[in-house]
Amino acid sequence: MTVMGFGKPTIVSRSKHTVSRKDIDPDALSVLRHLNRNGHKAYLVGGGVRDLLLGHKPKDFDISTDAEPQQIKKLFRNCMLIGRRFRLAHIRFGRDKVIETSTFRRTPENNPAAESEDLVQWDDNVFGSPAEDARRRDFTVNALFYDLSDFSLIDHVGGITDLRKGLIRSIGDPNVRFREDPVRMLRAIRFAARLGFRIESATRKAIIRHHADINLASPSRLLDEIIKLFMFHSSEASFFLLWELKLMSMLLPEVDAYVNANGGREAPIWRHLAALDSEEHTEGAASVTLMLGVLFCDPVMRHVATARQAHDEASDAELIDGFMQGVSERFKIPKAVRYGCVRLFENQCRMDLLAAAPPDNKPRRKAMIRRFVQHDSFTDSLALLEMRTVAGTIDPECLSLWRHIQESEGAEGGTAGEPAVTESTSTNPVRRRHRRKPRHAPSGS
Repeated sequence: MTVMGFGKPTIVSRSKHTVSRKDIDPDALSVLRHLNRNGHKAYLVGGGVRDLLLGHKPKDFDISTDAEPQQIKKLFRNCMLIGRRFRLAHIRFGRDKVIETSTFRRTPENNPAAESEDLVQWDDNVFGSPAEDARRRDFTVNALFYDLSDFSLIDHVGGITDLRKGLIRSIGDPNVRFREDPVRMLRAIRFAARLGFRIESATRKAIIRHHADINLASPSRLLDEIIKLFMFHSSEASFFLLWELKLMSMLLPEVDAYVNANGGREAPIWRHLAALDSEEHTEGAASVTLMLGVLFCDPVMRHVATARQAHDEASDAELIDGFMQGVSERFKIPKAVRYGCVRLFENQCRMDLLAAAPPDNKPRRKAMIRRFVQHDSFTDSLALLEMRTVAGTIDPECLSLWRHIQESEGAEGGTAGEPAVTESTSTNPVRRRHRRKPRHAPSGS
């Protein structure tokens, strides 16, 4: 049952849970202690507590307290207040670490979203109690509190039970919660895929019912959430849920149409994403350009192939850029990422073409291949080619050829260590400018 009648919280003593102080960031502990010493309630909250209970290393340690923003700022010299709709305290340690600290909040009374079919986002700058703060969070597994004063866990919404069952469940009526903020639908998918959980039945039905509302969210938030779907080696599961729950048809209609026309559950795109998740084909974390490249590669290549069959005279770059323009405008994708994707797909076309007609030994052709292999974009291009090979969408001989070319170019004398070639690099040799000799020798020589 999703719409809960909340009662007294469940308190789990230290002897009955696995959260240990040694697994909590020392700076987060110091913030908790300093707030407690100054007479404030303060708890470790959210995803950090969830991950600790699951035995994962948390990405962030967030804190909620009854201290108001200005009180927090007075207690910590290294504190900066941010936000307009609701003030948050960022307590800084060193150059890169931030412990985000918020005041307990509550949902305002007379919530209009409960009685309206329209999207409603109201001013939530209303302070509340710990219980009210837990109940306004998105999912039960993200609403657990850790109390450093007695090392107990506090559960106001049944999150511990859902954590044990492996369920992502909306707090309150999911139909209301998703109208309040449609991005919560993407968050449900992300958490389910990342944690290997199921989305609880009523929550799942509400996502399908309100999937069309997702485009009411701002483009910047949508792009941020889409990029997060690639994280934690869970892109295959994330985008499969996105397709299954109808959100892909609204956010990524090009990809949705491709999946539906190419086997649905058996579409090659899932194998591409699985290869990305494995990280076997990338050196460390994949770039945003490569992530989007894996997602859009097959739809783009089909688009180019269809245009060629229709005798379209546009170049590969023009066809690819035209495809990516709609996606870029929809999400306000930065130009550097958009053009990086265009180059990545253009390189795939080039690699496919040269594999079909291997280059001859003419010096000019060899120089062109050398510049391509040394270009900054070649690493991502080869990684994407490897994933396409694993997915079975291209001939393995194409990958073998380009690996051989890469090895042979690296082995040739004088090529290693040369600067990467940019788009503006000319194929003609650069004429050196000779400095004039001085008319007179400098004095004192």
